[in-house]
Amino acid sequence: MERKEPKNPAAYRALLGLSGLFTLAAILTLVPNPRARWENVLGYKSLCTFAPIATAACAFLAGTTCVVRARRFGPRAGEKRSFIAPLIVAAALAAVVALALPPYLAAKADVGTGASVSAAP
Repeated sequence: MERKEPKNPAAYRALLGLSGLFTLAAILTLVPNPRARWENVLGYKSLCTFAPIATAACAFLAGTTCVVRARRFGPRAGEKRSFIAPLIVAAALAAVVALALPPYLAAKADVGTGASVSAAP
């Protein structure tokens, strides 16, 4: 079986690079950073205090660019394929955001009032 080439190699490589950048950004949002001002919703100080919401957003963008790259510019561009797997992943990332948003908003409300978790009895 011979290997097929992408339909538009320049666009394919550009979207592959963009997918890589979004993936790297998703990983970096979770890296611990003891000098961060606030803890993230997961309970530790990280490079991004918006984790895991920012992690899910970056992962969604990485996945979206992968789907676009594969379906529009990849070697199998134009072939009919199911959207079930991308939709399942998008739903899982939306669930992460939905679960993390209420604690995040509550923490930000406490910051605005001057209250802190360490001052609690």
